[in-house]
Amino acid sequence: MPAAHQVPEGSPVAAFLAEYASDTEIYVSHLDTTEVSSRKRHFFIMLGTNLAWSFLLGKRIYGALYRYGILFILGKISPILKAPPPAVNWPLAGQLCLDIFLLSVLLPLIKNFISVMTLRYHHGFQKSEIVFRKPSSATVANIVSQPPDKRDSYMNDVLRRAIDPEEFKQPTWGMPWDEWTMDFRAMAVAYEAEKKGLISRDAWELSVWMKMKEGWTVIEHGKVSDPLGQVGMMEKLQRKLTAMGKRHVFTQMMEVIQVKTVAKDGTALPVTEDVDTIIADIFRRNEVDFAQLTSELATESPRFAANSSKKTK
Repeated sequence: MPAAHQVPEGSPVAAFLAEYASDTEIYVSHLDTTEVSSRKRHFFIMLGTNLAWSFLLGKRIYGALYRYGILFILGKISPILKAPPPAVNWPLAGQLCLDIFLLSVLLPLIKNFISVMTLRYHHGFQKSEIVFRKPSSATVANIVSQPPDKRDSYMNDVLRRAIDPEEFKQPTWGMPWDEWTMDFRAMAVAYEAEKKGLISRDAWELSVWMKMKEGWTVIEHGKVSDPLGQVGMMEKLQRKLTAMGKRHVFTQMMEVIQVKTVAKDGTALPVTEDVDTIIADIFRRNEVDFAQLTSELATESPRFAANSSKKTK
């Protein structure tokens, strides 16, 4: 089962998420360790493709000056730009629809690749690269369109694919209909934060970052392969609650986690707000400050403890 806990409010990671993930409820991070040569090859394929798209878009924009009478109108002002009047007919309507489609698809792709080029220019190709992803507009629309009784199940499927190594290791092209979009701006800032010693690269191991009422909660899927570390964290919580005479709170919490975060086939499910609410209610009914306790435990984790007094810029 993945380790999950709240991100300490005063930590550099919390400050980073507050600034660069403010426009989303879910963030997925991982470290890309695929072969540098394959990433370079993918980059140059994208470069060639985007040059072709830019040429096509430029040609359509230049032709639009004649098709839609822009030069004809400007020619009334300046004889140098004199052009024949446009033909207003059904083929023109078809050209308009095609131009709108190409602009809505190609322009975001080209803009996305400019972000990729900027990132590569400043940080090159590293053996281990920080990757941030957030749900695309298409994914958000699909989630919202689901019936209420199927929405959680659909969201779980989306998250399962997001943390599946076979899925996220596939090269992406930045298409508008992709489930996840890469946040290159946040990636560049994360590299700078690492250089300044603010946030370690290891903080961004495969994890799902979810915005809750109490702040950000991280589900550390990258920690599944480290059961000793996870058990150690749970033992600390158990010892604290036992020392407080609240051992039964730990037992109740583990029962909820087992039921809500492990599927019948044994696979891990994402921790939803419902789980967080139930656990918080258990602590509240037993007069235990859930937020303070989880914050103390999370602060002891090496992912957040280092340089906790510093802020990202």
